[in-house]
Amino acid sequence: MLPRKICKITIAGDGGSGKSTMIATKNTENFKMTAGITIGVDFACFPMKIDNKSFTFLVFDLGGQKRFQFMHDSYIIGSKGAIILYDLSRPSTFKSIPKWISLMESEDPSMPIIIAGSKKDLVQPEDLSHYLNEWEDMKRKIPRFKKIIDHVFISSKDYQSVEQLFTYLGRAVIPDSRQISLPTISAI
Repeated sequence: MLPRKICKITIAGDGGSGKSTMIATKNTENFKMTAGITIGVDFACFPMKIDNKSFTFLVFDLGGQKRFQFMHDSYIIGSKGAIILYDLSRPSTFKSIPKWISLMESEDPSMPIIIAGSKKDLVQPEDLSHYLNEWEDMKRKIPRFKKIIDHVFISSKDYQSVEQLFTYLGRAVIPDSRQISLPTISAI
């Protein structure tokens, strides 16, 4: 059997946006609410199989609180892709997206990035429409972000779009993978 290839991924976003919960849910494919904050950085490994290719995601979960941000640069080095998570029930976390994108691009300007609104199960469809409009405004104001592959909504609690999110990012960072369509940030 051939060894698995390892692909380093970074997950970033403000504290409390659901990064650790999403990773724990992905690892078990069952909702696993994590308690407490990520102290500095945490990591997890999980196997992925995309287009009959096996590899392992080595996922670095950056603590989102300001007091840990001095160490983030060290843990982003070598990442092949990133997920920037914000909490759909806390609009202030959406406003931090440009800061997190800049942090990823400072390490690798060509790094593929997916923006994901988490906790979809806590908001109404009209809230999703609001974020769709806010995202379009943000893209117009900050057009330099060229490597954003998509902007999606997920729910770790319902395991909605979590697997697809990692599969889509895997296809963006693994050579010779086919492109798939992931449910985008539509209002439903």
